Amino acid sequence: MNIDFEKVKFGVEGPNAPWDTIKEIAVYCEKLGLDSYWMPDHLVATGVKRWDAIEVWGALGALAVLTEKIMIATGVSDTYRVHPAVLAQKATTIDIISNGRAILGIGIGEAMNLVPFGIEYDKPVGRTMEALEVIRRLLNEDFVDFEGKYYKLKQAFIAPKPVQKPHYPIYVAGASPRTIKMAGKYGDGWLPANLSVEKYKEGREIVMNAAKEVGKDPEKIDMAHFMYGVIAKTKDEARERVMLPAKLLLLTRPRILEAMGYEPPTYDFEMTFNLVFPRDAQRWLEEAKKLPDEVVEKSPIVYGTVDDFIERFEQYYKVGCRHFVMNFQVSPKYLKDCLDLYKQVAEYFRENYS
Repeated sequence: MNIDFEKVKFGVEGPNAPWDTIKEIAVYCEKLGLDSYWMPDHLVATGVKRWDAIEVWGALGALAVLTEKIMIATGVSDTYRVHPAVLAQKATTIDIISNGRAILGIGIGEAMNLVPFGIEYDKPVGRTMEALEVIRRLLNEDFVDFEGKYYKLKQAFIAPKPVQKPHYPIYVAGASPRTIKMAGKYGDGWLPANLSVEKYKEGREIVMNAAKEVGKDPEKIDMAHFMYGVIAKTKDEARERVMLPAKLLLLTRPRILEAMGYEPPTYDFEMTFNLVFPRDAQRWLEEAKKLPDEVVEKSPIVYGTVDDFIERFEQYYKVGCRHFVMNFQVSPKYLKDCLDLYKQVAEYFRENYS
């Protein structure tokens, strides 16, 4: 696996669509020397105006040809829409096309990608754990016999194997106690989203203990963190751009509000288990505008200048984070400006923490 566990790494999650923007931003991230480019694996995107999403594996295959150095990843895939063996094969194909630069990100899924299409969304943690076991065995063994609750394999195999040895890294998303333990047991990387520094520290300990319990070296798990935010030349500019997108996001993640001591005004827009469709966009927007600015200011969403990002990232670095993955909450016309500033953050850490 091409993971440097000591190096501080910087990644970006790009948009769901359109393809021209995805291509342009991924190539630009590589030009800037960033470490990883992540693409959502969604059937539908989320947004007030646009809900477009192109299929991730076809896009990553094209990006594998258009780039040469940057790691390319799903951020993240569920194990409902395709059989885990097919998922393992898809990621293996990207690893081969990219000559060893694939990352498979896996999470428990979201209702919006499943329920409208008649895919039953049940037992998400148990099903995902079993799928992860199937994937790892297929990557590590020549032939697999498996008798599980959800999957059954008999002399199953995938060939060829990935370029990376023993296989491409698997990053497990998770912020609940069960999914954090799942990352420690099955993951080569842990990718929670929008945790406070204190919660990140607690979660990292859970990951490491879970790894030890199954005989894994916890120091060989890449501790990553997925974060939303805006970086700009001035804090006022960043604040102006981030406020409404951040409030919309926080309504979809009521647990973040609860963790800060706020009672969410509604749970209708929680997007893991609830459905939020375009018809809900106007009410979602109206409810988001009711949230006070201080909710954003106190949340894990990061915004500000290069110095503000460095200060915030250093807090996470001190509790063990080594791979930052940013989703910048700006329109495409501002995205390259964000990336140029983000590069300065990366350069600071490489100069001071390598």
